[in-house]
Amino acid sequence: MRRVEAPRKQRVLRVFYRDDEHGAAVSSLQPESLLADRIVPLAERLMQHADNFLGVFDSGELVLQVYPGDEPDSVILEIVYPEDKGLLRRQLPRREALALLSELPETFTEDLLPGAQYIG
Repeated sequence: MRRVEAPRKQRVLRVFYRDDEHGAAVSSLQPESLLADRIVPLAERLMQHADNFLGVFDSGELVLQVYPGDEPDSVILEIVYPEDKGLLRRQLPRREALALLSELPETFTEDLLPGAQYIG
């Protein structure tokens, strides 16, 4: 007899964003819940316009901010530390940034953005 595995529970992340093209925004004070597998499609849509951004909370309330980079086809990712303790910033090609977003860990550490610059 073949054993049937139970469906894997989808991870849910809390997000906030601005989407100027569609006139949509979700505040960081009232983030919305989003299935983890919907993060990349949302980021792909948002990264098309310079004024858009995406923020994702980890399980410990750290924020990963994502917005279009200065270079064409690049994205800036920042881990923002609470209480004005600075941030880690790294610019990546869009494809690499989307791959990173597809596998976000439960908690965001400096390992998420190797080679990132600390800005205090």
